[in-house]
Amino acid sequence: MGAGGYGRLALDVLIASGLEAWVIGFYDDAHAVLPGNVRGIPVLGDVGMLKSMLSVEPVYVIVAITDNNVRLRLANSIRALGAQFFTAVHPATYMSLEAVVGDGSVLAANAVVHPDAALGSHCYIGPGAVVDRDAVVGAGAWISSGVVVGPGARVGARAVLGANSTVGRRAVVGEGARVEALASVEEGRR
Repeated sequence: MGAGGYGRLALDVLIASGLEAWVIGFYDDAHAVLPGNVRGIPVLGDVGMLKSMLSVEPVYVIVAITDNNVRLRLANSIRALGAQFFTAVHPATYMSLEAVVGDGSVLAANAVVHPDAALGSHCYIGPGAVVDRDAVVGAGAWISSGVVVGPGARVGARAVLGANSTVGRRAVVGEGARVEALASVEEGRR
């Protein structure tokens, strides 16, 4: 779901992972103004058409919408219709076997998720971002490129961490909060 910038990024992760043959197409409410194909993958219609398809056959979906609130709302609406969600992990990502990553998340190239870290569903972890040990990232969070989420830190659902920002050890970023690019949330702070 979503044929814009995030959708193209998710597609790139799938292609890099050797899964291009499994991609059916894009669904996007702006399909009428989009080209018929995005990188050779067809734009099949709007979200309503995807919902109709879900009534016929099960499919795996990645909701690639940049707006965290919209992404989670759409994911929940199609989950209720039986959608299953695919987690796309770039082959250049390091993800500990002891980490937990929720369904529908996208981990870009060179992202790192250390042991005992937990990511909620439908998160985006950008290129070169690090989620350190024992950190928890809530559902639908957007972790931009170069971000460091320190050991034991907590990032709330739908939070947005700007490029190259830092969340210090045991620091807390609330639900829906925004941390600007290059900013730092110091150790033990909210």
